Amino acid sequence: MSYHQSRLRRANEKGILREGEYVLYWMQAFRRLSRNHALDYACTCARELKKPLVVYEGLRYDYPWASERHHRFILEGMRDNKAEAARLGVNYWPFVATEGETGRGLLRRLSEKACLVVTDDWPCFIVPGQIEALARKSERAVFAVDSCSVVPLSLLGAPVGAAAHLRPRIHKAFAAAFGHRARAEAAFPEQGKRGPEAPFAVWDGDVLGALAKVPVDRSVKAVAGVTGGVVAGRERLSEFVTGRLGRYADERSKPASPEEGAASGLSAYLHYGHVSIEEVVERVLVERYGTAEIELGKSGKRDGFYGGDPNVNGFLDEAITWRDVGHQWLWSRRGDEESLARALPGWAMGTLAKHAGDKRAYLYSSEEWEAGATHDRLWNAAQRELVETGTIHNYLRMLWGKKVLEWSASPEEAYRTVVHLNNKYALDGRDPNSYTGMLWCFGLFDRPWAPERATMGTIRYMSSDNTAKKFKVEGYLRYVAGLGSKAG
Repeated sequence: MSYHQSRLRRANEKGILREGEYVLYWMQAFRRLSRNHALDYACTCARELKKPLVVYEGLRYDYPWASERHHRFILEGMRDNKAEAARLGVNYWPFVATEGETGRGLLRRLSEKACLVVTDDWPCFIVPGQIEALARKSERAVFAVDSCSVVPLSLLGAPVGAAAHLRPRIHKAFAAAFGHRARAEAAFPEQGKRGPEAPFAVWDGDVLGALAKVPVDRSVKAVAGVTGGVVAGRERLSEFVTGRLGRYADERSKPASPEEGAASGLSAYLHYGHVSIEEVVERVLVERYGTAEIELGKSGKRDGFYGGDPNVNGFLDEAITWRDVGHQWLWSRRGDEESLARALPGWAMGTLAKHAGDKRAYLYSSEEWEAGATHDRLWNAAQRELVETGTIHNYLRMLWGKKVLEWSASPEEAYRTVVHLNNKYALDGRDPNSYTGMLWCFGLFDRPWAPERATMGTIRYMSSDNTAKKFKVEGYLRYVAGLGSKAG
C-alpha cells in the first residue's frame, strides 16, 4: 500500500458518476487550501476526470458547545480561505447557516451533481457521524482522506496503552511518510477556473455580520487578541520557531503567561485544521537545522531521534508522538469518546470503582467548578485562564483534571465535568488530544502508582502544593489575576 493509498478510506460503495458536473471536496476538519492530503486527492480526481473542482466549506450553528468563541474562530478561518481561493481562482463555496437559512439537505444536493465526494477523515466529535450520514444518503462515491498526522493513521496499527509503545512505530515510518507530505501548493486543475456557479448564496466573508445572525452561546466570548485562520496560525508558528522554541526543553512545563512561557500556542490552529502538523514539523526542522531533510537518530528513543537539539526533540515528540496517541486511539472508535467505562483500561476502572464510596475531602457543584470557586487558588487560576483565554497551561491542565476527579462525587460525574468545561471554553476542545488528555487524568495511557490513596486509588496523584514546590507559580497567579476580561 502506498502512502497516498494508506490515507484513503472509501466511506460507501456507491459509484463515481463520470458525467457529473464537478468533483466536490467537502472541507470540514482540514480547513486550509494547502498542505492538505484530502485537497490533494480531490485535485487528482478532478484532473483525471477532467472536471472542475468545487471546495465546499459549511458551518452550522447547532453543533455541541456552539459559542461565539468557537464560531468566530472558524469564521475567521473561512474568511482566510475565501481570500486565498479568490487569489488562486478556485471554486470555493462557503456556506454559513443562519436561523433563516439552515442549509438543511444542502450538502446532499451538492453531492448529487458531483462525480464523487472527497472529505476529511478525522476521528472525533461530530465528523465521523457526518461522514457516515452523507455516505449513507448520497448516491455518489464518498472518499475520506486522512490528513491528521505525518504518518498515516492506518499504518500505526492497533491502539496502544502508552506513548512508549507508539513511538517506535512512528519513528520507523516517519522518514518515508514525511517524504510523502502534502503539497505546499495544491495542484488545482485548470478546469477549476471555469467551474459552475454555486446554487446558493455563498457567504460574503463578513465575520461579525454572520456571528450576529446565529443563536450560539454568547456567554463564551471570543478571546481578544486571538484570531483564527491560516494567516494567524502561520504567524503563531513563526513566532514560536524563531523565539520560544529555543527554550522549549527547559521551560515548557513551567506555568507562565503565554508571553513568558515556552509553549507553542498552536493547538487551536491544529485542531481547526488551519495549520498542518506537517508544516509545523518542516518549519521547526528548517529553523533549527537549515533543512527539513535531517539524519534521524535511533528509532524508539525519545531523545535524539529528530537531530541533536533537545528543544526540537522535546517539541516534536509532543507534537508528533503524543498528538498521534490521541488520534490513533480514536481512529478505531470513530466518535465514541464520551464513555468513561469504555475508554479506561481495566486497572483504572477497577481502582476507581474500589474507591467510589470513599469520603471526599471536598465536593463541588457544576456552578462552583465553572466559576472557579474551589478552596484551591491554583485550580481556580487554571479554570479562570480557561474561561478567559480558551486555554490552560499544559502542566496545569493535568492538575486541573485530576483535582476534578478527586473532588467529585463519582468518576463518571468528574469526567462529565471536565468534558463539559474543556469543550465549552477551550479553543482546542472537542479534539482527539483533548479527550485523551482528559482521560489520562483518569488513568488512560498510564500505570498504577503507589501509594494507594482514598478516592484516587492507584491513579497517578498530583497536588497544587507539590506543583508550587516544583515550579514558581506566583508569576502565573499574577498573570491570571490580571486577565480581567480578555474576551472581545
